[in-house]
Amino acid sequence: MTLSKKMKQKVFLEIEQLIIKNRKVRAEHKVKLGESAAPTPENINNTNPLLGKVNTDWPALLEPEYSNAANAIREALKELPNDDLKNYPKIPMDKLWLWGGPTPYWGGNMADDALVTAADYFKAENGVYVYGATNEKTLQLHAGFKKLICQVNENCRTPGAQEGSTDEENAERLSKLSLQFPNIIGAVCDDMTTSYLHIVPPEPVQAVHRGLKKYNKNLKLYGVVYAHELMGDKDFSLVSEYFDVVNFWLWHMEDILEYDRYIEMCRKTFPGKPILQGIFLHEYGSSDAGQMPELLIYQLERCRKYLAEGVLEGVVLLGDREIRKWPDSAKAVQEYLLGK
Repeated sequence: MTLSKKMKQKVFLEIEQLIIKNRKVRAEHKVKLGESAAPTPENINNTNPLLGKVNTDWPALLEPEYSNAANAIREALKELPNDDLKNYPKIPMDKLWLWGGPTPYWGGNMADDALVTAADYFKAENGVYVYGATNEKTLQLHAGFKKLICQVNENCRTPGAQEGSTDEENAERLSKLSLQFPNIIGAVCDDMTTSYLHIVPPEPVQAVHRGLKKYNKNLKLYGVVYAHELMGDKDFSLVSEYFDVVNFWLWHMEDILEYDRYIEMCRKTFPGKPILQGIFLHEYGSSDAGQMPELLIYQLERCRKYLAEGVLEGVVLLGDREIRKWPDSAKAVQEYLLGK
């Protein structure tokens, strides 16, 4: 599915204005990426001392540029033909993952069980435990997930979570612990390729892969990759063999309008690799605001189709902190998944 040239131009013009406003507001109000949030509903506890800092004025500060961009995207969605999915099953809960963990960043939550609590909200049966330490205590808290993936690299990690170990040593520790906690099926390398412009060198990923397989060769290494990384000539060929599964994300909300195109680019870049599709409830790219419910539903519908056709192995939602920060976005996803 592709948009007409005229519609794409309309959307992109509004997005450019939104990005300009985003930068201006961030500089004036000193809001860090991900610390923006909607006004907190009365029924949400906002007094927890473990909660990270957020700016609830952000949505209003983006106006009218945000509404203009959102309206253009809504118009574009109407141009895209809808597949008849009545014969496709709903997204199975055993294919659904939730991404999260204790973090002081992005308006997060430092509770050790932050991921567990949020997964119950979406009824996700699987967890991607990130940010926090991987040890017996934390893994026991997450033993109720059918399948669990844990972060093993330092990028985006909560200070001290690596416990002084290298990425490879952290992967080795998880490998050994997986013998004690059989729901652990693999590890994720978060943002391990984003800092490279032209080619991703193999050594860092190879080291993590080696550590992960040391005690349990059945564990899978999930590599985070973004759609915008595939737009140029960035070379992933030297690390592709070490990624057992590609964890694929779309950073910019306008990219979701061309989801089919990007998923095909991912398949061509990583031929034969399973894909775990990530879905942001917080739109970090153009607005730093809650993802539009309409776009979330559109992406979930595309994922439903690709899951049924075997293109995707699962869907992971990010995530736990967004339930409080963007309740409308979280509610839209919850209701879609539960068929409400």
